[in-house]
Amino acid sequence: MRESRSIVVRHRPGQKYVLSIGLAVLLILTLFAGKFWGGRFFESEMREKERLEELTVDQAEIIAEQKLQLRAAQLSSEVDAAALESARQEMIVLQKNVYQRDEQLKLYRELLQDSTQPDGLSVTDLKLSDSGGMISYRWVVRQKAAKMKTIEVLGEVWVIGSKGGRLVELSLADLDDTIVALPIKIKFKYFSINRGVIKLPEGFDPKQIRITLRYPNKGALEYDQKYDWSVEG
Repeated sequence: MRESRSIVVRHRPGQKYVLSIGLAVLLILTLFAGKFWGGRFFESEMREKERLEELTVDQAEIIAEQKLQLRAAQLSSEVDAAALESARQEMIVLQKNVYQRDEQLKLYRELLQDSTQPDGLSVTDLKLSDSGGMISYRWVVRQKAAKMKTIEVLGEVWVIGSKGGRLVELSLADLDDTIVALPIKIKFKYFSINRGVIKLPEGFDPKQIRITLRYPNKGALEYDQKYDWSVEG
């Protein structure tokens, strides 16, 4: 049988106080250490915050500058586009003027070379062309006289056809929105080119075009001719 032995621990009254003091010192050191490292961490975070704020300001300035550059580029592009469109429109006008001058020169040559042209007023170069559901027309009135001078004549144009089995004669003023009323006043010296667009009414079948010319101070017609309806294109 094992023999029991008693362990005797000596009671030391000061040991409890030493242990309490040690714990207190350890706690104080921990607090100081936490405060120290917390201060260091706070300073580091504040420096990073200041750096980020400065970076944000710099980036905002860069973005603002880039926006200004982009707006300037857009304005430049708009100006370039407007200039290009203006140049295009000017080119169209120039091409139209060149075409008209070439056309006038051709008519001048024909007028000089045509020995068969009758004296007085006449019509030439009547052309009709399809223009997407509308009919574009062109006709030229000329004069031949011993002494050429600027004159004024009155012209009337009708389209003759049938509608509903009946013969119908429509004036150009009923078909062309740009013609307010007949007769048309035409002022020229050698020739005058007349153009326009007509819209035929539903169910109307055109057959002929009639053109008449007279001087304002005379009631009698100087020219009265019918042409077959023939559309090009």
